[in-house]
Amino acid sequence: MSKEQWAEAAKERDLKGGVPVSAKVGKANVMLVRVGGRICACGHECTHYGGPLSEGLLVGNVITCPWHNARFDVRDGKMVAAPALDDLVSHPVKVENGAVFIGPARSPGPPTIGVGDKRTFVIVGAGAAGNACAETLRQEGFGGRILLITAEMDGPYDRPALSKDFMAGELSRKSLPLRRADFYETRSIELLTGSCVTELDAGARTVSFSDGSSVKFDCALLATGGIPRKADIPGANLASFFLLRSLGDAEAITDGVAEAERVVILGAGFIGMEAASSLASRGLEVHVVAPGRAPMEKVFGEQIGKWLQRLHEENGVRFYLGNTARAVSGKGKVQEVVLADGSRIVTDAVVAGLGIVPAVDYIRDAGLVENGAVPVNARLQTKAEGVYAAGDIAVVPDRHTAEPQRVEHWVVAERQGQHAAKAMLGSDAVYSEVPFFWTRQFGTSVKYAGFARQYDKLAVRGSIEAGDFLAGYYSGGRMKAVSGVGRAQEFIALCEILKAGRTVGPEELQDEGVDLRGLISA
Repeated sequence: MSKEQWAEAAKERDLKGGVPVSAKVGKANVMLVRVGGRICACGHECTHYGGPLSEGLLVGNVITCPWHNARFDVRDGKMVAAPALDDLVSHPVKVENGAVFIGPARSPGPPTIGVGDKRTFVIVGAGAAGNACAETLRQEGFGGRILLITAEMDGPYDRPALSKDFMAGELSRKSLPLRRADFYETRSIELLTGSCVTELDAGARTVSFSDGSSVKFDCALLATGGIPRKADIPGANLASFFLLRSLGDAEAITDGVAEAERVVILGAGFIGMEAASSLASRGLEVHVVAPGRAPMEKVFGEQIGKWLQRLHEENGVRFYLGNTARAVSGKGKVQEVVLADGSRIVTDAVVAGLGIVPAVDYIRDAGLVENGAVPVNARLQTKAEGVYAAGDIAVVPDRHTAEPQRVEHWVVAERQGQHAAKAMLGSDAVYSEVPFFWTRQFGTSVKYAGFARQYDKLAVRGSIEAGDFLAGYYSGGRMKAVSGVGRAQEFIALCEILKAGRTVGPEELQDEGVDLRGLISA
């Protein structure tokens, strides 16, 4: 490497141990950090949505993105955990006369795929979990056949963006695919779109398709996600009454509201509130109908839910809480929604966000389904040897408490897909990730980590009213989950504490004088 290829990035005296910093070197933004007695340099922007990594939190050799909690090893830029799919670029480093120089970027190359492996791995579902599993199998060097199967006509795409930027009109269809069209071909991943699996025989290790064909497998991952709940009311079959799950659904909604002035949202959960935000930002008059006392109350609690409601109301959204739709009427298309209390809302369209049910019909006779979902062990394996499940359909035991958890969120599904791939290749590691998700509404990102189906105390650091807070959810004095707006490093610190099976008391959480980052290794 010639001397001209090296560029000064920082002074050595400015790099404190374990504190990442950003540097502009030419046109590149580089992150520098001193760890384990050496200085490391890698890309500064997260490969998910471009979050500034130096504003995240470094724990050991791993940096966590402040936006959506993707993790990378700073020593070589390797991606450690989703939602990022790619490694960071890395740079060689040298120190001369107190100055830190970096060499040319080393971009991640394609994985080395083994040869001579005659096994066939089948992945049913090409959403977050299925795609992550297929990619991880190849990244880990698996050289057998991979079939990635989806009933949708589209390959893997960024589903969380549908109810956010895509529906708001800020993101085009061409920006949604997770990978370029040739990605799967170059990695010898057989992507079967428009292919409906109708049956899985765990004993014979075969999957059958709607066209009558079948294929044998050595290992299988079941990652079919969920099906939107339908509104069981008169008029739900009218034109301009929409459900949202797939890219096709999102396109139908955006086309259907192109000439609309008003829209009614049924449900105030994730889909409902994100759809309300996105459609209001398009200039529509938005009405939200939901039975609860506050939006997203089951997840965030009433106090934070009411804050979200005010955020929406400040942007023109109208709420009808403690209410439900009794019927929808119109001549050929939606024109009016009749509520349970007898009131009526004139509208041009309805979007129903009433939750999902796990998509498990194709395995009803396989003996894998209990209470409508698929229980798995700590390695994400089902009752059947060689058959794994991940994502919305999987009920996963908590590493520390063994409490069964089924979480319907993108990052959870991706991380489970990554873990399942390694388990399919023989790893005995226990799945230990803390559930994480985020929602963005009117430009405000709210994050949540942990699992608190029930809690008896909410402790708050900062101000919910000001939109700058951490909230801890406690049961029996133990923190089960945390949510927050802003305060990224503190939020990540609490994620690390939850992952370790430890807790932070409500008094410590509320006390601004307690450095939560310092509690990680305490």
